[in-house]
Amino acid sequence: MSPAVRRLLNLFRPHRTQFFLAVLMMGLRALIPGALVILIEQVLDRVLIERDASALALMPFALVGLYAIGGVLRVGQGMLTRHIAWETITRLRKRVFWHMIRLDARWHQGQSTGGLVARMTQDVNAIEHGVTGIVNAIQYPLTLVVLLGTATWMNPTLTLTAIAVLPLVVWPIVRFGRRLRRSSKDSLDNMAALSASLTETLTGIQTVITHQGEHERGHHFDRTNDEQKTLQMRSFWAQLMPGPIIELIAAVGVGAVLWFGGHQVFAGAILPGELIAFMVALGLLNEPLKGISQIHSLSQQALAGSSSLFDILDRKNPIDNADGQAIPEAPFALQFDRVSFDYGAGPVLDNVSFQVAPGEIVAIVGASGSGKSTIAKLIPRLFEPSQGAIRLNGTPISSIRVEELRERIAIVSQEPFLFNESIADNIAFGTTATPEEITKAATAANADEFIRGMPDGYQTIIGEFGQRLSGGERQRICLARAILRDAPLLILDEATSALDPQSEALIADALDRMVAGRTVLVIAHRETTIQRADRVITLNQGSIQDESEPHNSNGKTDPSMRLMMQN
Repeated sequence: MSPAVRRLLNLFRPHRTQFFLAVLMMGLRALIPGALVILIEQVLDRVLIERDASALALMPFALVGLYAIGGVLRVGQGMLTRHIAWETITRLRKRVFWHMIRLDARWHQGQSTGGLVARMTQDVNAIEHGVTGIVNAIQYPLTLVVLLGTATWMNPTLTLTAIAVLPLVVWPIVRFGRRLRRSSKDSLDNMAALSASLTETLTGIQTVITHQGEHERGHHFDRTNDEQKTLQMRSFWAQLMPGPIIELIAAVGVGAVLWFGGHQVFAGAILPGELIAFMVALGLLNEPLKGISQIHSLSQQALAGSSSLFDILDRKNPIDNADGQAIPEAPFALQFDRVSFDYGAGPVLDNVSFQVAPGEIVAIVGASGSGKSTIAKLIPRLFEPSQGAIRLNGTPISSIRVEELRERIAIVSQEPFLFNESIADNIAFGTTATPEEITKAATAANADEFIRGMPDGYQTIIGEFGQRLSGGERQRICLARAILRDAPLLILDEATSALDPQSEALIADALDRMVAGRTVLVIAHRETTIQRADRVITLNQGSIQDESEPHNSNGKTDPSMRLMMQN
């Protein structure tokens, strides 16, 4: 058994008792086709040939009873097996999602959102169909064993004649099963690409429209969509072919039995009813044989879907350090000690060193691409430096438990992210704040007034990415979220650069209250933000070019500093 199959089967371990009960029901159901074959033989021989009236009186009740028992077992087995399959898939989906959102930012940076969504939907659906089918398909081999046993009890010679062709059944199952697994994996991978293309286009629809890129994105989607049709047809062909081949092989066996059994009837060795019942038993074998092929096909589809999900589950988070040390006591002194960083396309930071004293406000300025926002991402360990160390009160942050580190950091970024939930839920995100605490934070962020003017106040649903709000309103909600965390280390990553002067003034007023008593790092372009800083550090192509006071002797921003901010 391959490790992938073993790992997939291990998902059922919590449901061993239920699984064995389902198998017991399947075993009882498997006896019914054999009982029906015997009943047919009795009807033909004792009723139609011997004209036994007492047997005729019992046969209808026996027939109805068998179907009634079969119906009860079918419902019980179906509910139980579906519960096992869906419970297993639900648990797997939870594991993948929780593991995925806990992985490091560098891994997520290399993934497409649409592709990950496809993994959580299409791949899980493939496993769901496979697992559900496999659990139910265990009925087929049990039925096959019962029918073969019944046939052997009736006539061992005819049974040997029939099963002589059974080894040939293995060939289409194995051959097309391998093709199905490959084509299913290709189809799921292409569906991830299709989902990524769709998500990317819809997310950037305004850019598509304004740049007249409808044809380009449309053709890209069409190519991927057409490829998906080809892959699905290839997968369906591999799934469809074993059935007719198995039926043809089985027909050869039935034909041999018909010829040989007919001669035995002519010779008086067996009764006609026995031959007919035996033929019925062989006819009933066809469905279990195809079912066994179905088990293999479904297992290949499930394995194809599980491979990508298991790859995600096997991914380790290099930043996870639950056994790290406790975070030092605030207030914090922040130190960058010869820090370098590379996203993979060349160095972004090169040997950067600076310090921020407890309660100090330090601004980082520089041209676009100079590494300003990278500094903001390294502090909460979204990424790890390729060289050097970042310290809080002298303790390397790499040795601090990452949960505690991030709990003590509040970040307000240039592009605020809001969920399609209520305003209150967005402000309280990541906390267990009370309504009073939420309102207090919103008031401090100059957001309470406009929130109360919304249709449902703090319970207003703001749409995907907060699209029902203006840019300034979204930023103030994110600022309220940061205020609510009451963290001793505050990072403002160009928090006002995309706002109009009125919105900036409201947020700047809130920031003045927020920064008091905190260690603050400001990534900024605008002079109004830099003027609040105690020191200004200028970056140029990933290195520190200058470190100075924010004003010259006339109280004005230095012209060279203004030029750097404009760049």
